Amino acid sequence: MASREKQFLIARWEHRREELKTLVTQAEAHRAKEIYRDWRLKEFLAHMSGWDDAVIESLRAHANGEPFMTPASRGINAYNAQTVSTRETLDYDHVRREWDRTHELILQAIRDLPEEKLHQPLTFPWGETGTVAYLVEIFVEHEEEHAAHLREWLKNPNELFAEKH
Repeated sequence: MASREKQFLIARWEHRREELKTLVTQAEAHRAKEIYRDWRLKEFLAHMSGWDDAVIESLRAHANGEPFMTPASRGINAYNAQTVSTRETLDYDHVRREWDRTHELILQAIRDLPEEKLHQPLTFPWGETGTVAYLVEIFVEHEEEHAAHLREWLKNPNELFAEKH
């Protein structure tokens, strides 16, 4: 059974993701329209899945005491572009299923993390180090930010939201 701290981190991220899933479901009616410049809902989810992949790799390497090659070492913008471009040939439904699945894998990676690793520094996908709790908080905030963007965009899906992250 996961420790209380792991349970808290998992619940925190699950709560955030559930709200984002609701917004994504609402946005699906407008998925042919751009949310951000050059990003429709598919690209948005590809972006989110790309970061999920990086978090999974970071947590697994940390759990196993293995070196972690930071996928965003060339910078966050370069990584964002790469995560979207590597999924451009996939259809929307595939990308949506991947986004759902990668989140499940993150939560499982947190559950599987040895307790002694919870407070030891790990390498984040962009090279910074910190605790698992800090990594979770960064990505919960990332999802909160995008949820706010989607919420605002849904008020008028014919207009682009100005920023990407």
